[in-house]
Amino acid sequence: MTEKVFVNGLMAKKPRDNAPEWVKCNLSIQREELVAWLTEQTGDWINAQVCESRNLNWYTEVDTWKPTKKL
Repeated sequence: MTEKVFVNGLMAKKPRDNAPEWVKCNLSIQREELVAWLTEQTGDWINAQVCESRNLNWYTEVDTWKPTKKL
């Protein structure tokens, strides 16, 4: 299992209880922190996912999954 890589400066939260059903999560961006983190990354794309921790807090994590090559 690979080590988790968190997206610094991008926070995910559950929608408020009375949010419309099409709202799946709320994102908060701390601009300077996110820009600093992004400049350290390589490649054209960064895939991220919103996850829920064991204590029910939400967070953003880099999706490091890579397909396996078929033989």
